[in-house]
Amino acid sequence: MKCKLSALYTALFAGIVVSSVQAEETNNVIGEEAESLEQIDVNAGYLQQIDYHAIGTFSVSKVDVPIIDTPTTVNVVTTQLIEDRKPNDLIDALSSVSGVSQANTLGGIFDAVQKRGFGGNRDNSIMRNGSQAGPSHNFGATTETVEVLKGPASVLYGIQDPGGIINVITKKPQQQSKHVIGGTVGNNSAWGTQLDSTGGLGNGFAYRFIYDKQDKDYWRNFGKINTTTYAPSLSWENDHTKILIAYEHLDYTQPFDRGTQLVNGQVVNIPAVRRLDEPNNQTSGKTDNIQIKVEQKLNDQWKLNFVYGYARDKYHYKQTRVVAVNTSDTESLGYNATRTLQPRTALRRLEKQSADQHIHSGSINLVGEFSIGEIANRFIIGADASRNYRTTGPVFNNGGWSSINIDNPVYTNPTVTETIAANNWQINNIKTLGVYIQDTAYLTDNIIVSGGLRYEYFDQVAGRHAIGANLNPNTDQHGGKLLYQFGTVYKFTPNWATYANYAESFRPQASIANRVDSGLAPEEGKSIEIGTKYESGSINATLALFNIDKNNVTGVDSSNEVYIVGKQRSRGIEIDINGNLTDKLSASATYTYTKVKSRENALYPDAIGKQLNGVPKHQAALFLSYDLGTFFDGNWRVGSGARYLGAWNAYTSNYATAYKIPSAVVYDAFLAYDTKIAGKKLSLQLNGKNLSDKVYYQSTSGNADNFIVPIAFGYGREVLLNAKVEF
Repeated sequence: MKCKLSALYTALFAGIVVSSVQAEETNNVIGEEAESLEQIDVNAGYLQQIDYHAIGTFSVSKVDVPIIDTPTTVNVVTTQLIEDRKPNDLIDALSSVSGVSQANTLGGIFDAVQKRGFGGNRDNSIMRNGSQAGPSHNFGATTETVEVLKGPASVLYGIQDPGGIINVITKKPQQQSKHVIGGTVGNNSAWGTQLDSTGGLGNGFAYRFIYDKQDKDYWRNFGKINTTTYAPSLSWENDHTKILIAYEHLDYTQPFDRGTQLVNGQVVNIPAVRRLDEPNNQTSGKTDNIQIKVEQKLNDQWKLNFVYGYARDKYHYKQTRVVAVNTSDTESLGYNATRTLQPRTALRRLEKQSADQHIHSGSINLVGEFSIGEIANRFIIGADASRNYRTTGPVFNNGGWSSINIDNPVYTNPTVTETIAANNWQINNIKTLGVYIQDTAYLTDNIIVSGGLRYEYFDQVAGRHAIGANLNPNTDQHGGKLLYQFGTVYKFTPNWATYANYAESFRPQASIANRVDSGLAPEEGKSIEIGTKYESGSINATLALFNIDKNNVTGVDSSNEVYIVGKQRSRGIEIDINGNLTDKLSASATYTYTKVKSRENALYPDAIGKQLNGVPKHQAALFLSYDLGTFFDGNWRVGSGARYLGAWNAYTSNYATAYKIPSAVVYDAFLAYDTKIAGKKLSLQLNGKNLSDKVYYQSTSGNADNFIVPIAFGYGREVLLNAKVEF
């Protein structure tokens, strides 16, 4: 099946590339924009979308640029694809993007995404309109589109893992009045209400207000999910200046669910809906996001940008954590006879934890587009600074032991006396200051070269202490790093290009619980990527091959000190195709092969050569939508798709034993109907997600030991009906 999927997408990509040679000039939208210097405009907006096809990106240069002109892989989840698929969260939205998989979400709290095999929760890789976002609940009612920039991105975004960044772009105020009122009902007692109102206020002002409330029962045997979003924003502009002030607040409660357990290489044999924790395993939290953005047009070639972003994520959870499972209920007596033993049980421990994270970030840059002789340049120079402060505590994790019969559980919501942890306050505080420069030069109509430099200074303190005690940090580091990247694009035609790039990333070493030497070298990533792109007014396609080397990977020695143990490498191929195959048929198709392994590991030699935890080698997705036309006084659209999540490995804590988690195929579909009643647009949409109710696993969901590995489920079947009126 894996070979067939790979061959299918490769053949499809090859067919598209061949057709590009025969493409008519009337379809050369991007080519027409790039052929002459006069049409390269620093104040132009290239973020045009046509159904599933995006023409421009913000993430590569912090300004809007045509994707085909960039020597990197950029994938865009468009507004229409989000509207059709109705993703539940960020990882669901990214299922239509190659090379991404879920990492440890801490019981469902965090947006945790691996890109090309690297990354995790709280890795700073998620952006919000180009500014650093918080670690949690970044996808929701305010999301307009999502961009994914693959490969190391430290030259523009500072401290990062080498897999890439995710930029969530939110809805902005519009001068044209538009008001949407909606409601949702579905299985699991789901219901919701939505309001989205925008319009001009006169004298250059415009507003937007978004309200969204969702409520449903959890798909497993207990738990509730409630979210409420308030998001006002205000903008002002004239011929030279644009100002945006936006705020978003989210309140949420949800189950704290680490999923199921892998014991002795086997998933515990109980129904997937049965939980072995307690009904009061709940997380309550809130997020706040503020963004202030100013754009000042200096003249036709130069623009000054300033952005301030603030993100806060505060949560509290309680869990009755499963730490061991006895799965043996019979004993062989010989001659095919058995004896029943004690009931199968799970040993659990009560834990509670609170956390509060504040992120301040500011950026100022000058962007210019000008010519030197016959060479057109897109130039950016800037500086940014951030302060990311996280506290965790108090932490309760040394008391509240209990057992439960896994075949006939009786839930008691235990409230036994809790024992506070010895080091119950945890702190991780990092401040950064970076300066960068990047230039893209159009040497000819066919050759584009780009390069960038960044110097990043950091100051980081991390550690833990008891109540009333002073912090004795385990991490106290400061230093700097010079990074660079360069790339080139060669256009065979205005629609078909090949590209290559080299890029770097870095991340300072840090630990809350273990000692880090102040001079320990930072983790570094170096990437080489080559690929080819096709883009027209109706479709785009990218084929990318990449190699990422990650150096200075660390472990913890017997004296609880962090030290460098080895290297990791990720190699792979990605294919992404998005757009309109015909006037009525739209498609989004991806295929990924990722081989990511440890090359050296002085701490765990058994890890060398093995695929890293939680990263599938093969992934694929295909989603199609079709315009059925007009009948019954309205327009009808239908769509369906499948996601293939390949098998992946989970390991015991010392990597001595690997367990293969099986692959899965998940099916989704939708049916949409639009009509007008009394001059108002009425839209009805029925979505089915995981239609076959497939039991599948997305990631490990906590730390493994030598006996048990927690793994997180994918969500069960959902059927939702959404209705909205626009006026």
